[in-house]
Amino acid sequence: MRNISLTPEQEQELKYLSRHSPVAHIRIKALAVYNVGQGIPRYQVAQHLGVERRSIGRWIQNYLVNGASVFTIKAGRGRSSKVVREEVEGCLRQSPRQFGIPRTRWTLALLGQEVPSFHGMGASGIRKALARMGYGYKRGQPVVHSPDLQYAEKKGLWSRP
Repeated sequence: MRNISLTPEQEQELKYLSRHSPVAHIRIKALAVYNVGQGIPRYQVAQHLGVERRSIGRWIQNYLVNGASVFTIKAGRGRSSKVVREEVEGCLRQSPRQFGIPRTRWTLALLGQEVPSFHGMGASGIRKALARMGYGYKRGQPVVHSPDLQYAEKKGLWSRP
């Protein structure tokens, strides 16, 4: 399987995917197959894209048999999460004071200390794990008071209905 020949429709599809797909790995795979179809040797394409030559051969074979749908990564691939949803929700649904912490809001560091499956994770890992579970984290902002002596009076005007 040295040279491959692509139909004009396949070339157009691969060109479109390599430029417009929102997913990076699909763009790379489409570009690799397109370039090999244009006669560029696989080793050069692999070197330019920073991938293994064997991967390009696999992408070509799969594309010619099943089309562009093979470029997507199937669900269930990759390492499974070790974060236990019940542990996280058990903490999030309660105040930190329930755990003996003299605070009213959770911080990522506090969650890392209290949730057993978060132990050893950094703040960014905890934030990503919360996002995967559908929770958003927004850090609390400090309260700012104006040095204006009439601040309370002016604020009162805006806070009235």
